[in-house]
Amino acid sequence: AAYNRLFGLHNLNFSLGFNATYSNISYSYAHYRGFPDAHRHSPAYAYEIVTKPTFTDNKTRLFGVFLMMNYSYNDIYLADFSFRYDGSSEFGTDNKWAPFWSVGAGINVHNYDFLKGNEWINQFRIKGNVGQTGKSNFQPYMARNTYEVLLDDWYQTGIGASLIYMGNEDLTWEKQLSWNVGTDLITWNNRVTLGFDYYYKKTIDLVTEVSLPTSSGFTKYTDNMGEILNEGVELDLNVRAYSNKDWEVIVFGNLAHNKNEILKVAESLKAYNERVNEYFRENMYNSTSLEPFTQYVEGGSLTSIYAMRSLGIDPATGEELLLTKKGDITTVWNTNEQVIVGNKEPKAQGTLGFNVSFKGFSLYATFLYEFGGQRYNSTLAEKVENVDVYNYNVDKRVLTKRWQKPGDHTKFKALQKSALYSLKTNPTERFVQDYKVLSLKSLTLGYDFKSEMVKKWGLGVLRFEVGANDLFRLSSVKAERGLSYPYARNINFSLSVSL
Repeated sequence: AAYNRLFGLHNLNFSLGFNATYSNISYSYAHYRGFPDAHRHSPAYAYEIVTKPTFTDNKTRLFGVFLMMNYSYNDIYLADFSFRYDGSSEFGTDNKWAPFWSVGAGINVHNYDFLKGNEWINQFRIKGNVGQTGKSNFQPYMARNTYEVLLDDWYQTGIGASLIYMGNEDLTWEKQLSWNVGTDLITWNNRVTLGFDYYYKKTIDLVTEVSLPTSSGFTKYTDNMGEILNEGVELDLNVRAYSNKDWEVIVFGNLAHNKNEILKVAESLKAYNERVNEYFRENMYNSTSLEPFTQYVEGGSLTSIYAMRSLGIDPATGEELLLTKKGDITTVWNTNEQVIVGNKEPKAQGTLGFNVSFKGFSLYATFLYEFGGQRYNSTLAEKVENVDVYNYNVDKRVLTKRWQKPGDHTKFKALQKSALYSLKTNPTERFVQDYKVLSLKSLTLGYDFKSEMVKKWGLGVLRFEVGANDLFRLSSVKAERGLSYPYARNINFSLSVSL
């Protein structure tokens, strides 16, 4: 139901409604073998049943009511409000329902009398909003115990069933409380467009999978695991730098900065951290190398890199000098002494590009950039420092960049036969590298044939285009990138025709 009213300089829009969604997904599988020919392929003709038919299904229901209202005065002052109350069958028995809301406001400064008709400021808007949203599109049966019916054996009471997934009846909606302030500016006769936004997003009751001891009969279950904060800024710039009868040159770019912080951790995640430490203790002697694991620590980040701090290789002995949390120097790696030594979240990332057209030709290019973050170079640890020289070909740095005699200043420890069968290099700050990258994401060159020529051929539009992606990549961290998507360089040729 909707109500719209314009009275004087006031404009009011109001809507009220509900939505209901039901989905039923079913899947069956069976394996038959030994059909006499291609025409007689029904199960009745099969020589044997290799796998008995199995069936799975998933039913979900979502019901919600909503109220939305927006108001404007003289196309200068803007305000809107929305409220939803939703229920989903995907959550626990006592937590199916949750409220969501938002409030926003804005000012079209360019519509003030003193700016109307101004050639330099074509649009200037100040805006802000605050609200809470929810998320419900998770894997099925997270909140319900799931059973597999056993049809192979019959008991005195009938068929049996086995519990294959432990549900969580207390599971509730993942919610996000966020607010945003920003501006939109169009200036210089619509040649320059600038956008700025600052956002604050706090995720509450984060839904995630938690590992369980195998003694429980399960390896994981789903729970609400705490609170996560994301805040940052976004900048967008678009400039029509030059244009005339034949030429048009547009340059554009954007920049995003985000900070991620774990505000609250549930007890189950603290138990997960302890299982990570237990894993390191159990595998220190029987693994080529161990990469850092994500750990959930209040004040940390989902992208933090955990390892022991390092002073590098001791020139006198060829051993690595490590730092404990207290600042003591040691050569013994200890999982309990791991701290945050880097973060994969960049200080800034975004795109740069241009769009140039000359008569019928057009050239479009987009670059991706990122800087300010770190990466743990596990390739160096596995393929250089802990390499198996007896069974595999090795990188030349295994010999040229490794400590060999007292006084050597190197990045890698001494190569000793005994080291290959004893303690390996575990996560250490020595392999954390600053990550900077610039890549040409896409490049497109096109030509639109002149309309006079195309019409003679009985066509409306004829365009030829050559496109390529990932033509070059500059990075401060060297890595083997493979031969498949998204790293393969592709060149595409296309011809578009319309009558």
